[in-house]
Amino acid sequence: MSKNNFTANILIYLFLYISLLTGFFLNEDLVGGFQKDFEIHKMLVSNLFNNSFIYGLLNYDIYYVPHSPIYIIYIAILKKILLSYDIVRLINLHICLILPLTVALIIKLKFNKKKFNDPIFLLPTLFFISPFFRSGSIWIDDNIFALIFFTISIYFYLKFEDDLKKTINLSMSILFIAVAAYMRPVYCIFSIYFFIRILLFNLNTKIIIEYITLNIILSLPAFYYFFILDINKWAFQYLNRENFFTIIFLTSSVIGFYLLPFIYFNIKKIKKRIFNLKNIIFIFIMILINFIFFEYNRDYSGGIFFKISNILFNSNYLFYLISSLILFFLFFIFKPKSLKDILDFLLITVLFFLEIDGVVYHETYDPLLLILIISLFKNPIFLNIINSFSLKYYFFIFIYYTLFFLTFLVRKLYL
Repeated sequence: MSKNNFTANILIYLFLYISLLTGFFLNEDLVGGFQKDFEIHKMLVSNLFNNSFIYGLLNYDIYYVPHSPIYIIYIAILKKILLSYDIVRLINLHICLILPLTVALIIKLKFNKKKFNDPIFLLPTLFFISPFFRSGSIWIDDNIFALIFFTISIYFYLKFEDDLKKTINLSMSILFIAVAAYMRPVYCIFSIYFFIRILLFNLNTKIIIEYITLNIILSLPAFYYFFILDINKWAFQYLNRENFFTIIFLTSSVIGFYLLPFIYFNIKKIKKRIFNLKNIIFIFIMILINFIFFEYNRDYSGGIFFKISNILFNSNYLFYLISSLILFFLFFIFKPKSLKDILDFLLITVLFFLEIDGVVYHETYDPLLLILIISLFKNPIFLNIINSFSLKYYFFIFIYYTLFFLTFLVRKLYL
């Protein structure tokens, strides 16, 4: 039976890998915009980085493109080596496979799973039915590429927590999160989360000083580039496009979408504590705040619940209800009561800051949230499921993700 499980896991990965390759040869972009972004990135390579990387870095603000110049340099280097953009995309697709591999290593490390036949190792297959991972891998998206380094950083951090004496793992974690931030600057926020997490371990002063020093050293080139050379319009031009409440409710609705399967599995435990007068009043107040302050008039982004509300009812009323309920659930689930709750609350807070520019995309949280659920969250609604993970859980979440994938496919084919 064990051998059969191992073979079945391999066949599932192989099938999904072939589906990703098929998507590559069909130029799949179900999300829309990834292929267009890639054409912009090719233009940046040609106009800025083709002859000199220094010239490109110093003149990057000529174009108002919200993508890191280091990421564009990555594309330029591959282009110089491989000559053809089609080959560049194919190589990048296989580099992106490092992401599910690293998550599998995290599962092995954190949950002490030694045999690949365990159903829990099927969790990374969910990446292959994520329209964002697929399109991002096929069209060289900066979010997926930064996420690879961020996930490797998590792996080394968990190794450090496993043995606090091996500070080399902490140094490697800092290094990889710095690389992730150079690819996608907003990821630097996670370094604050890790720093607070380290402080809560009550480590000795020497380790804390080393952590701060290494972070400062690695951030100096970015600091010089942003604030001394003042080449920062590409990073800061889109800040504060929406009001605070709009960002909160949009972001909570997207985060909640990915937490719903886990909430569903725990709904019997949750509902016993959730229905009381205080909570009902709290939900009503949030709906009222949402109704008064929410303002989002873009025909792109916003998340699936925002889109459904406008498609079905041509209004935001359904969104007001759903996003307010989800925000309440986030408060309810992650309300800090203990040390692990504080860490989870802090992590959720960091997630809200990832869309501080006001335009909320699923891409930012997919597949990031699944990675965090597996690796960093300590809440029982996640740990209880993962510790007892079975094929029943896997197929339920797989179907949930597949339905989400199909919405993009239908939109692409018929809308």
